[in-house]
Amino acid sequence: MVFSSTRARQFDAQFERLRRTFSRCLSGEAGIVLVEGAVGCGKTHTLEAVTAHAAKAGALVLKAYGTSADRAPLGTLRQLLDSPRLPKATADHLRKALDQGALDASQPREIPGGDPVGVTPPHIQAAREFRAALYELASREPVVICVDELQLVDAESLQYLLYLATRSRSAKLLMVFAQATDSDQKDAVFNTELLRQPNFQRLRLERLSWEETAHLLTTRLGLPDSADVAYTWYEVSGGNPLLLRAVIDDYRTAGAPPRHGRAVEPVVGDMFVQAVLTCVYRSGHTVSRLAEGIAVLGASASPELLGRLLRIGPAGTRRGVAALDAAGLVDGLAFRHPYVEAAVLEDMDPEVRLDMNRRAAVLLHQGGGGTLAVARHLLAAQATDEPWAVPLLRDAAQQALAEDDAKLAVACLELAYGACRDEELRAGIRIGTAGIMWRLNPSASERMLEEPLAALCADRLPAAHIGRLIELLLAHGRIEEARGAIGRLNAVMSNAGPTSMAQFRMTARWAQDSGAPDRGPGAAARQGEDGGASRTPHRSRRPSSLSTITAAFNGFFGRGGSEESPVAAAEKVLEVSPLTDATFEPIVNSVNALVYAGRPDKAAPWCDSLMEEAERRRAPGWRAIFASIRAEIGLRQGNLVESAAYATIALDIVPGSDGSVFIGGPLASQILAYTAMGKYDAAARQLSRPVPEALFKSIYGLGYTRARGRYYLATNRINAALGEFLMAGRLAQLWELDQPALLPWRSDAAEAWLELGDREKAANLVSEQLARNGAGDSRVRGVSLRLLAAAGDIENRSRLLGQAVEELQCSGDRLELARALDDLGRTLRGSGELGRADAITGRAWRMAKECGAEELCDRIRLDSGLEARDPRPVVRPVSGPLGPKPAVPPTLGTKLSESEARVAALAVDGYTNREIAASLFITISTVEQHLTRVYRKLNIRSRQQLPTALRAQVDEIA
Repeated sequence: MVFSSTRARQFDAQFERLRRTFSRCLSGEAGIVLVEGAVGCGKTHTLEAVTAHAAKAGALVLKAYGTSADRAPLGTLRQLLDSPRLPKATADHLRKALDQGALDASQPREIPGGDPVGVTPPHIQAAREFRAALYELASREPVVICVDELQLVDAESLQYLLYLATRSRSAKLLMVFAQATDSDQKDAVFNTELLRQPNFQRLRLERLSWEETAHLLTTRLGLPDSADVAYTWYEVSGGNPLLLRAVIDDYRTAGAPPRHGRAVEPVVGDMFVQAVLTCVYRSGHTVSRLAEGIAVLGASASPELLGRLLRIGPAGTRRGVAALDAAGLVDGLAFRHPYVEAAVLEDMDPEVRLDMNRRAAVLLHQGGGGTLAVARHLLAAQATDEPWAVPLLRDAAQQALAEDDAKLAVACLELAYGACRDEELRAGIRIGTAGIMWRLNPSASERMLEEPLAALCADRLPAAHIGRLIELLLAHGRIEEARGAIGRLNAVMSNAGPTSMAQFRMTARWAQDSGAPDRGPGAAARQGEDGGASRTPHRSRRPSSLSTITAAFNGFFGRGGSEESPVAAAEKVLEVSPLTDATFEPIVNSVNALVYAGRPDKAAPWCDSLMEEAERRRAPGWRAIFASIRAEIGLRQGNLVESAAYATIALDIVPGSDGSVFIGGPLASQILAYTAMGKYDAAARQLSRPVPEALFKSIYGLGYTRARGRYYLATNRINAALGEFLMAGRLAQLWELDQPALLPWRSDAAEAWLELGDREKAANLVSEQLARNGAGDSRVRGVSLRLLAAAGDIENRSRLLGQAVEELQCSGDRLELARALDDLGRTLRGSGELGRADAITGRAWRMAKECGAEELCDRIRLDSGLEARDPRPVVRPVSGPLGPKPAVPPTLGTKLSESEARVAALAVDGYTNREIAASLFITISTVEQHLTRVYRKLNIRSRQQLPTALRAQVDEIA
């Protein structure tokens, strides 16, 4: 029993009063006790305690309870006859009296003189018989009558009980009643007449305090007696003993063990929800309706609005809200837990709930309520019959977006779209919804474009919306359809100048520069060096694509004609732009600008930050797009495992993406990563996933086609691979997106030609790619130089590979650097420079291992003879055409300082400047200065000419 197990002071005090009253009853003094309290506060438990105590003392206990399900005349009193200890003679006497009373109750007449019982004379006779039978029984033994849920007892039973209570003062009789506080079903006459009796007393049961809650948690769950812990549980249960017990049961059912010294959160489950519903509906019809009204109105609830909505007067509203508050169900006019509100709403009759939401929307709108509040009720009722509904829903969508509630915004626009009859307005709503849906699900956003696209093809789409449709098509990479839409827009707007794709800001997302972007760390060290191929920038008659990005950024800032570099412009956009619907496209442009300008190192932290921001802003669609870009960054940095992981995140975020072209982006990254890792089965599984035909008319199709070609190339389907690369190249040229930084299809095709033995075609393709790239992307240039070395003569191979290594060191792509180092090591081994070859090959193996490229690691080990268990290079004597070379040239030790020798030795082993700086705990600038002095002292031009004997000298120094 709650009152005894908690040892709460109020229960101890009340029960002590009941025991004293019972003691007087044993002495022949009748007593009347009314136990009052909110639903769930322990009235029934108190009655059970009384009956247990009385029965133990030898009293005859008769029990009954009121119920709204059985309101037959005298139905409650008939329950008293069910006691097995009731003597048969007394039971027969009582039954006869009740049968007579039930018969007479069908024809009531007022008693002359105004008897307070208010029954007919024959009915009074039956009540006297009823009293006489109980009085005679009480003369022989103590009798305790307990009636629970007094507010639900039928009227005739109340009359008999009142007659008994007012005429039995000298008997061993105790009458204990229990009724809910603030119930609108209480009988005022009955309660008033009880107050007039000298042997009457009222006991009021209150909710538990937070201190009593803490004590209960300690005794029931063994939780620490902590005010913080108790207050959390108190806030959920409101101190209602029934609700608290339900929360405890849910906590135990969930199997949550006590965590000493740490906060213990309550568990809200089915038991708690059912207990709440029980409390609500046992509080009476008016109170339950008020609970439903509070659940429907939510934060908009007020006493006045509740009264108008439910058509309840102010007094009834106050009384009902007070009953809910007394039970601890509400705090003010809000339920204490959202699960409670949800449970009350779910339990409502659907038609009643729809009607209540519709009327709530009207009342709130009439009273100047908030736009979002009105819109939520319109959504809940799916009602748009009011003339102000569509404009209000559109306004609500904008407010919802400002609060980062894209789901609510989409719901508002969908409802408005279904109710709107204006074709131009409908088109604008649909396209606007597609733009917002991008936040949540790029695939769903893409599908929403089908309807306006069909309208465009049928010449039914208003010209005012074509521009935004084009931007969304470009945003989704659907190039072919965007080109068609631009043609239609030009036809519609024939009086204006022709519209080109460059006028739309999202075009810049796909296009890349052929000029001179930021080269990254170390780029300055190569100024003036011979590149081994033409470095003359390719000049196109069309504007360079990264200049298009810069122009888009300048337009965003309102500055035309700036000479600011694309990388600087992109960083400025990212620094000053919060992530919103208006800035999302420029932000995506900016991140892509950094990626394709050869600065993935700058793009990666921005992408990570934007993913976190998108998650915080409840925009999973945005997060998926940034995750897809992050997967591309991982590939460009040689982080294969990371790339595959981010691609998986992007695919998992977006449900139902198989029918969307968006799937092509992360899928391509996964396929490329798995292929480079040598996980061909995993790559094949991704290639077997169904993709829409529209993918190959989109920008994502370029990457997907290239990824498929790389898989074919790695699995020795050379001709199939070549076909994929050439097809991707043709599409890129058709769409004016033929930029090596975006799609290096020529170097891919060159690899295929090399495998087929056609070095000339390979060389031509690579030379063309170098020409188009100019002094641009270091990664493209490094890969191109590596392949040009493979396709060219042996005499130039070492020099070209050395240049490729330098370019790739600047690009940050460790996988391509490992490939270049491997090629360089094999070339040096072929020319007899075994010591240097071993050092470089060992470095290539370690770098490939760090990238997760196991297939490349195995090939390096097999080709170079590295030991499987210890892949460090085997140091051999350095030899040349004239025989063995001395380990340390006689003059070398006198030329270099100890610091210079250490830096040079790591450079011989293939370490980048950044890695040397990290290994020796110096700055990159110091490394560059040391190497410059080493080159000058040894009269050489690059690190490829560093003598391998430097490693031996460092060993001697150590």
